[in-house]
Amino acid sequence: MVSPLPDLAQQALEHARRGDFHHALALAQRALAQRAGDFGLTLFIGLLHSRRMELDKALPHFRAAMRLAPSDPIPRLELTRVLIGLNQLDEAEELLRSKQLVGLEPKRLSALIAVRRGQPQTAERLYQDIVHEDSRDFESWGNLGVCRLANGNPKSAIEALTKSLQMRRDQQRFREKWAEAEVAAGEGEEGLKLCHAFAAENPNDALVRVTIARLEDLLGRPERALDALEAALRLDPVHPPTLVALAKLHERQNRIPEFADALARLEAIDPDLVELPLLQARLAYRQGDLPRALELARASPEVSDPGSRAQLIGQISDRMGDAATAFAAFVEMNQDLGVAANVATARGAAYRQMLAKRVRLATRRWVRSWRRSSYRTDQPQPVFLVGFPRSGTTLLDTLLMGHPDVCVTEEKPMLDSVARSIGGYERLADLDDVELDTLRSLYFAKAAEQVPDLGGRILVDKQPFAMVEAPLIHRLFPSAKILFVQRHPCDVVLSCFVTRFEPNGALVNFATLKNSAILYDEMMRFWAQCRQILPMIVHLVRYERLVEDAEPEMRALAAFLGLTWTDSFLDNRATARERGFINTPSYAQVVEPLYDRSIGRWEKYRKQMRPVLPILTPWAERMGYEI
Repeated sequence: MVSPLPDLAQQALEHARRGDFHHALALAQRALAQRAGDFGLTLFIGLLHSRRMELDKALPHFRAAMRLAPSDPIPRLELTRVLIGLNQLDEAEELLRSKQLVGLEPKRLSALIAVRRGQPQTAERLYQDIVHEDSRDFESWGNLGVCRLANGNPKSAIEALTKSLQMRRDQQRFREKWAEAEVAAGEGEEGLKLCHAFAAENPNDALVRVTIARLEDLLGRPERALDALEAALRLDPVHPPTLVALAKLHERQNRIPEFADALARLEAIDPDLVELPLLQARLAYRQGDLPRALELARASPEVSDPGSRAQLIGQISDRMGDAATAFAAFVEMNQDLGVAANVATARGAAYRQMLAKRVRLATRRWVRSWRRSSYRTDQPQPVFLVGFPRSGTTLLDTLLMGHPDVCVTEEKPMLDSVARSIGGYERLADLDDVELDTLRSLYFAKAAEQVPDLGGRILVDKQPFAMVEAPLIHRLFPSAKILFVQRHPCDVVLSCFVTRFEPNGALVNFATLKNSAILYDEMMRFWAQCRQILPMIVHLVRYERLVEDAEPEMRALAAFLGLTWTDSFLDNRATARERGFINTPSYAQVVEPLYDRSIGRWEKYRKQMRPVLPILTPWAERMGYEI
């Protein structure tokens, strides 16, 4: 039985009701010192620590409360919740086996355990049962949607998340997942229209502007996302979800003073905000304070964003020379994909199967079967910048942007739109002049949407994965110049593995070192095969030479493209600052001076990379690299 709370405890409760958990905790601890062994105070202190995400400090209080009242289900449930947060899942499961626990809460916690174990199918079934029994459980509806999204069913995820948000619209996590589901279902633009309509009906609603920002960001328009967040702040200058999103965008834009300012504002508003410690760790990392960054990252709660937390710990440990800790952290990062393991495996395999089909198709006999085209070489044609991801394509495109006669598009959908319009790669051979002209017009129409002010500048279409579109590029633009960026295969594969990508298409292969190496081998074999059967005009840019001495490499490139030399080619930092948002994982590196610490980086991880060296060694030797 819970005893009446003393005066100090009553004061603590009032502070907690106002959201002042710091003073509430201090008062509750003083009260417990006066009434040692009080069940209610012990439980209350555990709840306060839990609310502040101090799970390790909450743990002993919930254990003590359970000893004081072994038949009371509340401390058992709260202890289970904290154990899940601390990833001590076996003990959490054992506590849930108690016959004293009845109702839906044990099932909700079992679903959480399934999620933490990477079993979203099991979790989805549990959440489905919960909402069947309690259709007003908005949180379980939201979690059901998250599981459906992880299981590769974005449309049904939208239904569940919409039901959750209709019952309680201020759930920011589920709003973000709804946006992700809309984009994953191919309905991002429609979702954006719904949000704008809602914003028009609710002009003082800041939260819907945050959702608009998330959708714009997911759709590859971070500048518009920033506009939406600034509109939200005009409505509510102390709105934590807006400031969190703004801080992340500033960091990606390499605006570190603005990033720091957003965090200072967040700390003043809510120092216990769950996202704050990890953001502060990221700031310390960007400012070069590695020990402080590591301390903050390790202290940040895993439950807020375990993948990002692991990624940052890996990045910091790598910079500090601790390869073993870094690699373990990157493995943990890649386990938090946001999709079920079987879904990720299927997506990666599907991409490799598509590539294998193209390998079988791309023969000299197939190329000889192509219908003749009367394409004129004086017609406009883009330059294509390709290379396996993490080979240095972002660095090169930044250097190219330094020339006033060059316009670079980064991973925009021109070629994808053309490929979808064709309706199958096999049709490349049968395309006639009329169809080819139509496809070229489609390409340039899509390009004009991205760069309406192209004018007489050279369009450089940077798309690393366009390596696998070599036959399409040559069919559309037989005289197009192609820039191919090459880097040591081991450095490339390692860099892909330690980078956090969206689990889509080819990118999901980077979740394991083995699949990263296999995809590298398959893509490089296809590229080499295309070089043999197609008379493509290709200029090789070697990453290591570019980093060690950029001028000779860039002078050769300028001559290849017919560009006059300019020293601005060499100032990547100035160009990067002027270009604004950089929508690639290399956004933080391109604003730094050219550095060579990424050359031979894989040597620190030779032990971990030993299983994939048989795949990569032939390519390294072929390119003239040492293993």
